[in-house]
Amino acid sequence: MRMKAYDFAADPAPSMGATPGGAQDIQYFRDRAKAGEVPHPNTFTPEGLFSEHDLPLAAGRTCDQLLCTVGEATGAVLLAQPDVQYLAQLGFSSGLDPRTFKRAPLNLVAVIDKSGSMSGQPLDLVRESLYRVLDQLGPDDQLSIVLYGDRAHVHLSPTSARDKRAIAAQIAGIESAGSTAMEEGLRVGYELAQRSSKGFKGTTRVMLFTDERPNVGATDKQSFMGMARDASHGGIGLTTVGVGVQFGAELATAISSVRGGNLFFFPDAARMSKVFREDFDTMVTELAYDLKLEVKPAAGLKIAGVYGIPGKAIEWAPGGAIRLSVETIFLSRKKGAIFVGFGPADRNLPTPKQVADRPLGQISLAYTEVAAGKPRSSAVDLVYKPGASASVGLVRGARLVDQATTLARAAALHHEKNDQEGAYQLVHALASLYRQDRDPDLAEERTLVFALERTLAKLSGHAGEPAPASPSVDRVSGLPTVPAPSRASVVSNGPRNNLLDRIDSP
Repeated sequence: MRMKAYDFAADPAPSMGATPGGAQDIQYFRDRAKAGEVPHPNTFTPEGLFSEHDLPLAAGRTCDQLLCTVGEATGAVLLAQPDVQYLAQLGFSSGLDPRTFKRAPLNLVAVIDKSGSMSGQPLDLVRESLYRVLDQLGPDDQLSIVLYGDRAHVHLSPTSARDKRAIAAQIAGIESAGSTAMEEGLRVGYELAQRSSKGFKGTTRVMLFTDERPNVGATDKQSFMGMARDASHGGIGLTTVGVGVQFGAELATAISSVRGGNLFFFPDAARMSKVFREDFDTMVTELAYDLKLEVKPAAGLKIAGVYGIPGKAIEWAPGGAIRLSVETIFLSRKKGAIFVGFGPADRNLPTPKQVADRPLGQISLAYTEVAAGKPRSSAVDLVYKPGASASVGLVRGARLVDQATTLARAAALHHEKNDQEGAYQLVHALASLYRQDRDPDLAEERTLVFALERTLAKLSGHAGEPAPASPSVDRVSGLPTVPAPSRASVVSNGPRNNLLDRIDSP
């Protein structure tokens, strides 16, 4: 990639977005909730939830770089974290012009799990995924395929995407057999990627397709993460694609949180086709490496939570600040975000009253631009905006942070404490808020939360209770009553863990 190949959008033309690496969705969590389960909290990440949504902030200037950042803050009430009174957003975007953007030529190595558990729908979905990938490849791209079961082997040597008929025939010939030697499959895939990258003018990426945890060879996440990390420093990234109900989300999320990594889960062909059609070019385009952030709260405030960081690279710094890092920022069609929660530094003193356009804190950041290998740094003020004047991304993001923290707490109460009543009360309160929310971008979240509410109602003995009444409708205008802007916090019956503690704990 060379920067001169890119055109930057001129004001008032729209620009593109950017998002941290790691999990790019929570589709596995959604799929299990739809099936009537309460998914384990380890299968859910805030960054995955945020990456599914467009979270734009009002920018003070036109973005004219590969990666641009902006900050904003507002008041907040979180059901599972009542100590958070303000929420700040660090927003990511890119100045690339979406009308002229064209990714760099791609040398793609697909590593396919063909083990016995993939037989039927999972492998059918992988083959269909490969066909959709093939649709997105151009004449300057090339594709190779590695299969692994008991052993791993090269099924298709690097082949120009100009010969799509021959590639399609090889995809059709993939059959299921054997156990799950994922480590060997990745090793063979990375070796092929390294050989085929020599002389290739573009980017090289491994794309791993699997439905479950490995059961042959080294199965600990450090082994896989070591390979992924070593390859990433050689310019080879990893996209993990999960399929099937046995998908090992925890391991895959860990692998995909390293430099150059991202993760997608496809519960069905419709979701897969949509993502590859709309986002393939951006999911293989890295903008920045080694983003280092330091967040400093304003006087009288403390940091009470941080949401949307892939991995666990976070530590306390002097003065109540935090330092954290994000290994990769990817190009996206959506504006991405990291959120920080603030509360009063001293509970015995009144919370400092915030004034519009005054910062609640500041974020200093430094990163390496992928295209030129150039270091960049800047500082972003987290300027306070009252709810009525807050950007749409922050308003939407506040609801998503509330959802992320509530579902994490409720799932933990269900699985770890066997506290079905506490889990139900939290999700029921969240569902009540979503019944008043009219943001069309959050329709899928309403479906998810309502499904979990029904499941937990059965488990906690609330299934026979009448459904909440629909909002009252004016007889003349036919419009529902406008919901009140404020709400009381709901306290769970179970013990709470500070999110920073959850991130730091192994």
